[in-house]
Amino acid sequence: MKPQARRATASDTRQKRHRHAFTLVEILVVVAIIGILAALLFPLGKSMMEKGNATKCINNLRQIGGAVGQFMADNDGYLPCSAGYKYGESSGTASFAFSDWQAPLAYYLNIGKLSPSTSFSSESGFNDPSAKHPFNCPACKTTFRTYTANKYAMGFLPSGNTYPQRRFNSLLRPSQLILIADIETVNGNIAQNTRQFDEANYQTAIGTRHKGKANALFADFHIEAIERTAIDLDKNVKNK
Repeated sequence: MKPQARRATASDTRQKRHRHAFTLVEILVVVAIIGILAALLFPLGKSMMEKGNATKCINNLRQIGGAVGQFMADNDGYLPCSAGYKYGESSGTASFAFSDWQAPLAYYLNIGKLSPSTSFSSESGFNDPSAKHPFNCPACKTTFRTYTANKYAMGFLPSGNTYPQRRFNSLLRPSQLILIADIETVNGNIAQNTRQFDEANYQTAIGTRHKGKANALFADFHIEAIERTAIDLDKNVKNK
């Protein structure tokens, strides 16, 4: 005959409850440990976020570089202008920055006004700082279209022949010539007329938002993180 199991008593229940309870000291120790771990991990988390944004920015420039290549293939080797006419036009009075909703590169990236399956049906939506497209660097959340283009290399039609549109085969040392780079922001805003840069303003137009460096797309289509103060004017801007 099997012995009957002893029925739990109120005393047993109190003992179990006592064994599983935390003291105030233990709770304070756990809270302190969590606080210390959070303090240690916060800088690491911030660093990982910055690195992730820099990687996404590089991917943006890679996509923009692909659009530049497509434009050249369709236009006899000419580079798209840093500012010029809207997509589908070869003349006119209105000028559009290379990153504008109506500009050719936006069309080639399939995000522009006339793109067949664009997800941006309005310019205001395209120009929203939170809009997810290659012209918005994820490290800059307060302004929109956060890249600047080299007037000398890509041309600037509104200014007449000062910066004429150029063919790729006319460029010198493409591996040292910046085409497009991060734009500088001041108090979260882009300075007026800095979506294009030349020898007069490249030091202030190119922004260094990625740990003191700017991501830049070069004419040979490689992408590099550069220090603004280390940019060689003749090679990287004027292309001499």
